[in-house]
Amino acid sequence: MDSIVQDLMNQVATGDNLTAISNSVGGDPNAVKSALSMGLPMILGSMANSASKPGGADMLMNMVSKSGGSNPMDNLGGFLTNPGTAGAGMASSLLGSQMGGIQNAISQKTGLPPAVVGKVLDMATPLVMGYVAKKFSGGKIDQKGLTDMLGEQSKLALQSSPDAASMAKDLLAGEAESSGFLGSIKKIFKG
Repeated sequence: MDSIVQDLMNQVATGDNLTAISNSVGGDPNAVKSALSMGLPMILGSMANSASKPGGADMLMNMVSKSGGSNPMDNLGGFLTNPGTAGAGMASSLLGSQMGGIQNAISQKTGLPPAVVGKVLDMATPLVMGYVAKKFSGGKIDQKGLTDMLGEQSKLALQSSPDAASMAKDLLAGEAESSGFLGSIKKIFKG
């Protein structure tokens, strides 16, 4: 199975695309690339958690459609140079109460201010959702299929990104009770 995160990193974290993201968020390209490599697995993990809940798959697809109706993966260059408000609020809706912790953890590792990390996550969220939507646009996928695929992709992403895995473990250590997104990450580490 191809890695969604690796494929997205190959598409967005190089050359002109990385420059466009860096210019949009106001951050150093190397730090933005590092933030993406940690943020994408967190977004994917949160999507896996959401999909596993009743109505979660529908909620994810509704979030994609609310991003303006167009898939950012259909015109990647255009989206990256002019993201508008497509991802505004999507990351915080998806990551919920863990958003601040994730922003701060990525900020500490990259040197980017938490507000800039938030902008990176806001741009990355519709990209991940658009990628997943595009992957399954040809055929119907049921909730179990989506949940299984996102779970496997989350595991792959954390295994291939030591920084993201380390950050997730640190976030888990700081949580008294691991529910929601962090609970699903905890299952990945145990699995």
